[in-house]
Amino acid sequence: MRIPQLGVSPLLKALIQIRGPDATKFLNGLITLRLLPNIVKKKQHTISAKEDKHAKLDEVIDLNKNWGLMHEDIYDPEENILIRRDGINSMFLNSKGRIVNDCFLYSQPFHNHEGKFDEEMLEPNFLVEIDQGFVSQLQMLLRLHKLSSRIKITHRKDLHSYYYYNDSVEFDEWLDDLQFNHFNSFDPIDALQKTNSFIRQEVLFNSKYASNIVGFAIDNRIPNFGIKIITNKELVVDDKADDAKIPLNEVFSQNFLAKFPIECTSEEYVTKRRYINGLFEIADAPKGTSLLPFETNLDYVNGLSLEKGCYVGQELTIRTFNNGIIRKRIVPIQFFEINDTNMETMAQQDYPILDREDPIIDLLKNINSSTISNIDVSALSHDQNSSDDPEPQTAAANNPFGSKPIASSGPSPFGSTSKPVRKRKTSKGKILSSVDNLGFMLMNTSDLHANTLYEMGIPSLQGGSEQGVKKVGIKAYQPDWWLEEEPE
Repeated sequence: MRIPQLGVSPLLKALIQIRGPDATKFLNGLITLRLLPNIVKKKQHTISAKEDKHAKLDEVIDLNKNWGLMHEDIYDPEENILIRRDGINSMFLNSKGRIVNDCFLYSQPFHNHEGKFDEEMLEPNFLVEIDQGFVSQLQMLLRLHKLSSRIKITHRKDLHSYYYYNDSVEFDEWLDDLQFNHFNSFDPIDALQKTNSFIRQEVLFNSKYASNIVGFAIDNRIPNFGIKIITNKELVVDDKADDAKIPLNEVFSQNFLAKFPIECTSEEYVTKRRYINGLFEIADAPKGTSLLPFETNLDYVNGLSLEKGCYVGQELTIRTFNNGIIRKRIVPIQFFEINDTNMETMAQQDYPILDREDPIIDLLKNINSSTISNIDVSALSHDQNSSDDPEPQTAAANNPFGSKPIASSGPSPFGSTSKPVRKRKTSKGKILSSVDNLGFMLMNTSDLHANTLYEMGIPSLQGGSEQGVKKVGIKAYQPDWWLEEEPE
């Protein structure tokens, strides 16, 4: 089975609005992105050495106004910070630096073409898009930190989220041109003017429905991965449209439709496309899984600022980055049946391939995510009779001061000295999720560089190499959009 090359799909997301005079400062203290233009230099290791690079940001950004968002890439050698009105990826952390949830943050409204959103433009106004399963948890976190902040927190159930992707070279080039011509701005006034021009010129949207486009983002977690759209009316196929719903094809401009087709698809394909490309989201993991930002590749997906100063979870995050050692990351994986043919094929395969007919799926579908995450993973050898377990050693035979064996002098009060000693076997990875024959696994990057083929044993009524256990092969991949890192 192949994922359709293009498609537009509704997403099961929730949108939380945070609005008010203190909205910018409030969010800056909770997310991994930078929203404040000024830096209070408390510790050298929290501020980039190029501290004068953006010294004038506080002169062009008025925190009491609806100014937009800062877009930056921590690996950009120029360290540019753009002021734009389209959304961006980020995260909420707890005080221990662990992830609460990931999100997309939008400046609301996206535009103010013909003054359609004058009232919303009066003060800072943001939308936080999260998975529906995290709504209660995030609302609790926001209210916990609200205190006396002059903000209003609202669950906007009237808004709708959509995702469009197109895996053609032409669309990738079109997105590059779009960002350069319409979102390459360095101050809020220019950002709003360019966004209004983007709507007026009908580059993507039909200006007739401008008042229904309240949020927009280019998904740059992977460069030019797709576009995200937030509307205040549901988008439907033409024959289902009414006063409360908008025909899908009419929302997009004729300029856009002349270049790229629009085809309805399901969120299932959007999700599986992420799995193929190695783009992990927190909702993929079993509920309650504790993960660190760098384990989920936050630094690679443009969701982190290193110059923003203090925020919840900042200390561990910045210290980890400055130490330069990120031992574990989440990688895409493919499950397969272990046999000589598959072993040879998987050893040569450079990227995950979705196959809904793979017989391994029947074995995996009966295992829930919390169970599979507790199964040990070990390196897969071409010689299936070999073992990762070290040979048992006799304690009495090991002399720490030389090669001569230590003679036993009689029974030990602590037990027999001849009892075999084994090192504790540790898993090579933790399976976080599976969809069909694909999944995600948290593993040491050093193990990924050393070996890409692994195995796990799962309970099976059919049996396997051991009674009641079936061995399943795992191929781990390093996504091609990762930065090249030196193996440890």
